[in-house]
Amino acid sequence: MVTTVTKEHDAPTVDATADRLPIDVESIHDGLAHALMLPLATTTREDINASVQQVLGHLNVLMAEELGYDSDADVRGLFRQAYALLDLSRRPDEETAVFEVFTYLGDTVRVAMRFLDKFEASLRAPAQGPT
Repeated sequence: MVTTVTKEHDAPTVDATADRLPIDVESIHDGLAHALMLPLATTTREDINASVQQVLGHLNVLMAEELGYDSDADVRGLFRQAYALLDLSRRPDEETAVFEVFTYLGDTVRVAMRFLDKFEASLRAPAQGPT
């Protein structure tokens, strides 16, 4: 597959690679906010499941970023929480009650939001040069 760049503004950022594109912070934020606003009383199980999948996707994207795991205890704690939520043996399945899936969705959104906050803070932080 051959890809050409026709305009300078179409070129990927310096941090982008062939298999890793820039993160769309606004889309992730909107998706997380939407998931938090779902009303339990009028949301179908299928809609909740779809939101869970979307939020898990956002969480996975954010977990792949360098957020200072080695130097930040808060980031390590976030990873522990995320891995607990991602553990297949603890994730909701078709037998799980709707309320429990809805609660899982909320917990996952909150952890993803904290990852997003860390990611945005890393974007604002001055670049660390070689020491």
